[in-house]
Amino acid sequence: MHYVACWTEDDGIYSCGHSHLVVRDAMNCLVPDGGGFIRAYDAGEFRSLTNREFIDFLEALPEMPWSWRNRTQGGEVTLPLTVNAE
Repeated sequence: MHYVACWTEDDGIYSCGHSHLVVRDAMNCLVPDGGGFIRAYDAGEFRSLTNREFIDFLEALPEMPWSWRNRTQGGEVTLPLTVNAE
């Protein structure tokens, strides 16, 4: 089983073509335009994410490099406040 990042275009649905072992890794292939999604490939068929997989997706969103939480107003990447906490 693996995961792929997918998106739609006028002529169909496309995937990144990679075999990501976890949802979080597949999210690195998403284009942050709101049109992408993750699908699981399980037992020879694509399927929607299970509830647990969807929770993994939601929990990973703030950590994505394109997340608004990782940007300052000037567009520079910034670290979350908890990174330096000890």
